[in-house]
Amino acid sequence: MASIIKLKRSSTGSAVPANDSLQAGELAINLIDKKLYSANATGHTIQLSGDDFTVGTVTDTDGATIQLTGTGNGSNSTVVLTGSNGIGITSNDSGAITITANTVDVDFATVANTASANLVVGTGANNDVVKLSGNNGLVVAATNTTNIVLENKGVQHTVTVNGSSKYEIDGTQQQNLRLVPGVIYWFDQSDSSNGSHPLVFGTAANGSEVSQGTGSGFEIYEKIGTPGSAGSYTRIKLQQDAPNSVYYFCSAHSGMGASAYILPDNFYSNSTHVVATQPLSVTGVGTFSGNVSASHVIASGDVDITGEVNAATGVIGGALSVVGNTTIGGDADITGEVNAASAAIGGATISTDADIGARNVVLTGNLTVQGTTTTVQSTTVNINDNMLSLADNQTGDDADAVDVGFYGTFDEGGTDKYSGLFRDQNHSAKAFVFVEGITAEPTGTVTYNAANSSSTGSLAQVDAIIDGGTY
Repeated sequence: MASIIKLKRSSTGSAVPANDSLQAGELAINLIDKKLYSANATGHTIQLSGDDFTVGTVTDTDGATIQLTGTGNGSNSTVVLTGSNGIGITSNDSGAITITANTVDVDFATVANTASANLVVGTGANNDVVKLSGNNGLVVAATNTTNIVLENKGVQHTVTVNGSSKYEIDGTQQQNLRLVPGVIYWFDQSDSSNGSHPLVFGTAANGSEVSQGTGSGFEIYEKIGTPGSAGSYTRIKLQQDAPNSVYYFCSAHSGMGASAYILPDNFYSNSTHVVATQPLSVTGVGTFSGNVSASHVIASGDVDITGEVNAATGVIGGALSVVGNTTIGGDADITGEVNAASAAIGGATISTDADIGARNVVLTGNLTVQGTTTTVQSTTVNINDNMLSLADNQTGDDADAVDVGFYGTFDEGGTDKYSGLFRDQNHSAKAFVFVEGITAEPTGTVTYNAANSSSTGSLAQVDAIIDGGTY
């Protein structure tokens, strides 16, 4: 039978182990009282656990005071604390904690300087000031008799008009804007040069002004104030389904603005990088002078990259030649060769041999080896998995016909010997057995019996019941 460890125990209520009946660190349990005992260094019995407590209300229940009372094995009670305006908690020097219902309804109210967005607590001896702030200020988005809604002002850009009657955004004439859906953009037209030049957005270079709403892809589109006067601005926020590009222009004069390109959040580029988190498809030969970073790399021809490849999945019809490193987090189907400084591939299907040489190979996906023998010639093998699966090819349709375990090899006097631990399928209780110094290398099963001598090795069955008895 399986190994069983039983503590010294009693099934008699209130029974306590006698002094000197336990050693220091030895445990005993009363199964009725649910109490655990041990002994100190002098043999005196000590209780380690088992007291229960009942939580109950006392006289002043309206004040929601509670107390904890030790009652042996009494059942726990539930105390519900309620207050129409919340619960207050106080304590005194003696350690008592009192919970009371609040009777004051505290409201927030604006003060005289509402433009600074200060709020104060309207009731109480002290007025606490609440500061509301945003990176570029706050905007009152909507008001009514019951509430004030504040929004972050957004990313602020300064708009001016130069002597050539062209818009300058942050000092650059007719700058092509790059906008991202979901970001609030604030175009400040307070400068006097904006007089008679309202800044608007449209789907044509000098017309077709958009309107707020799903039809135009704008969640926010508002024009406030008079251009050239303090407080004048155009504020926008694009929706995720916005078009690829729109235009900004003067609603009164043509030729003043430029384009506004709308970048998805899964693709961006600059002078050195192109980054995409959606599939990057290349129908022919792809030549990249920098790095490639994408969720997928799909190419029907060869791919020559002088930088690094970082992708979740790579499907490449030809050879993959990378001067830098290759990192593919997911599966990689490559029909040609892999030539890289180092290769980290989550899952790889390579039609030809891949010779990494003295480089490291990091697989972040699954590795399946289907040969007859797998040889690992490492000095150190580190395995993070805390459970190793052995005899994985055994299924529910097979008989229990193999011993499962592990063993090691050592040499003694010119003879190879083996030591290990295995589960003996032939044993009536399926006991685990240690083997030490056997001369026959274990195969599917390991045979042992009492007649084994020191010349053939020794075996020890692990099958024990540890019982501390009763008190």
